[in-house]
Amino acid sequence: MKKIVYYVALIIVVIALTANSAQPGVWNAGGSGSFTLLYPEDSVAYKKIQMQSEKIYMQLYKGFAVVKGNYFYNNTSADTLTIKVGYPINNVFTTVGYGSYANEVFVDDLYKTKALVNDKPIQLFKKPKTATDNWYVWNVSFPPNTITKFTVYFLVNTNNAQVLQGYNKDYKNAFIYLIETGSLWKSPIENGDFYIKLEDNIAIDEAKASVPSTLKINDKENILTFSMQDYGKEPDPNFVMTYGDKIENFDFESKVKKSENYFTNIDDFSATDFSKISFSEINLASVYEVDGISNNAINYLFYFVIYGLPIAAILFVITLGIALYKKFKKQ
Repeated sequence: MKKIVYYVALIIVVIALTANSAQPGVWNAGGSGSFTLLYPEDSVAYKKIQMQSEKIYMQLYKGFAVVKGNYFYNNTSADTLTIKVGYPINNVFTTVGYGSYANEVFVDDLYKTKALVNDKPIQLFKKPKTATDNWYVWNVSFPPNTITKFTVYFLVNTNNAQVLQGYNKDYKNAFIYLIETGSLWKSPIENGDFYIKLEDNIAIDEAKASVPSTLKINDKENILTFSMQDYGKEPDPNFVMTYGDKIENFDFESKVKKSENYFTNIDDFSATDFSKISFSEINLASVYEVDGISNNAINYLFYFVIYGLPIAAILFVITLGIALYKKFKKQ
């Protein structure tokens, strides 16, 4: 019996040290992508325009998110450069700093997308027309040795996300913001400030996150923030947050119809003097941790069938043989 106990203990230890058999990550999460040069004729501007800084504002509601991004560019050349700037709908990226975790940003659209240059509306050059189109594109001119402010607004559905870890799945609201890598802009990005407001009475204990730097919170206002400096020289960790469970029969269209109201709200949010708000550090659970016991249950069953049953059978035969031997020896 002692041997049986030892073998069972060994099986349990092996299971505990075994990786999941399925690709983990956050899938189908609403989010935004980084800018890139889309057209060969724009290669003349390659590495001449620096994204000097960015300020990103995110308001997370139950089922959807509203985003406003202010990007500040410096044309370091002596000439005015006009290029096509794009914003992608979908992306797949490997998570920096989390081993083999992967993320797929796959949404049907970035809703009510609009852009401004130096606070003046700019006409959309091209938008996705088919399911395979992926880019919203604008023609933007960058005067020499001048900071140009480029602003983008949009709504995105966050209600269709899955967090997958082995055999476990969580159906959550999830939002991903892909941090600009700077690979096509002149590096580095000198600084970036990111602000997240949890709306609809979303509690912070409902949230999990993967953050590229120290995450801070103001509990009273339900605002989260993090900052980055001197980045974009290589792929950077991205911001991923899950919050709340999937809402069945969610009416996203009704939210889209009120987009201007939400854009007004995020304008008010972005006008906040954050220097007057006190923040304290907070550590949230990893966004890649999934609730449930199916991984362990299946692993235990798998190893029990592969190793446990044969070992138990062998031990039973050995134990029975010893018992029979002793019995016949006494006779």
